[in-house]
Amino acid sequence: LVLEKRWLLKLLEKNRGIAHIYVLFVVMISFVIFNATDMREAFDYVGGMFGAGEIPLVSEEFFYYLKSYGVTLLIGIFGATPFALKLISKIKETVCGERLINLLEPVWLVVLLVVMTAYLVDGSFNPFLYFRF
Repeated sequence: LVLEKRWLLKLLEKNRGIAHIYVLFVVMISFVIFNATDMREAFDYVGGMFGAGEIPLVSEEFFYYLKSYGVTLLIGIFGATPFALKLISKIKETVCGERLINLLEPVWLVVLLVVMTAYLVDGSFNPFLYFRF
């Protein structure tokens, strides 16, 4: 934390893009450490995530998961950017657009809830780390 304030704070305050990437990187590494049973396993996971060791960065499994979850990943990336909010705001500028958004938003949220619940029920992998305790 002191190292961040000493050397990175000015850079992160100037460049919001770098700050976002930095936060995503730190959160990702933190979850790996939280999930690992010991530090050796954590280092193996982190190394594997970046192509070190025996695990290739791109493999058949990579393309399988990309094919399986690519659309979900793209929707998540689009939803995490300000473009989605700008698009909704642009549509809401008209009376008809505002009514349409007010009608479709609850429907979209219910559909999203059902689809994500189906993904959780269908998959054998449970992303909730807290079930381990």
